[in-house]
Order: sequence, then C-alpha cells, then structure tokens
Amino acid sequence: MENFAPQVSDLLNAGIPVLIYAGDADFICNYMGNKAWSLALEWDYHTEFQNAPDHEWGDKSGLARSSHGFTFLQVYDAGHMVPTDQPVVALKMITEFMNGEEF
Repeated sequence: MENFAPQVSDLLNAGIPVLIYAGDADFICNYMGNKAWSLALEWDYHTEFQNAPDHEWGDKSGLARSSHGFTFLQVYDAGHMVPTDQPVVALKMITEFMNGEEF
C-alpha cells in the first residue's frame, strides 16, 4: 500500500481536475473510506471542498460533492467495478469529467 494523497494534492493545486469515485456496494474500497480521505485531503481549497454540499447526480445515479475541480462521487448500486455494474452511469461519469462538466 502506498499513499498517493500527496500526488492528488499536487494535481489539484496545479489546477488539474480530479475525480474520485466509488460504488456504494464496494466493500473492498468502500465509499465511506474514500470520502473520508477526500475530505481530509490537504490542498489549496480544502476548506471549500469540505463545506461543499453533497447533491444528487445523474438522475439520482449517485451522490456528488465537488469544489474547485475536485469531485467525489458515490455511485449507487455499484460494487468495486463501477463500469461493470453500472456501465451507462460510468460512461456518463467519465464523459462529463473528460468534458469538464460540473458534477
């Protein structure tokens, strides 16, 4: 195991958008742990991200929190392999992220 949080901070501080996602049925890399480290991540807009509200995303396909280019997305009804469990939702997620759309 290696901690890649410093590299994620570097990306965000350089203005490079980051998307962290997890299926809500994933017990290997569960969304609660991923959300916790996302909220604890030290970067330039740490406080703004912490204070951003969670909101429904994608016709109630998930729960998102986003601020200053950093997004955490909990995908509903998906396990460890979100694209396998929710292929339409995963395509929408990746397409929106690649197009720089808001979550």
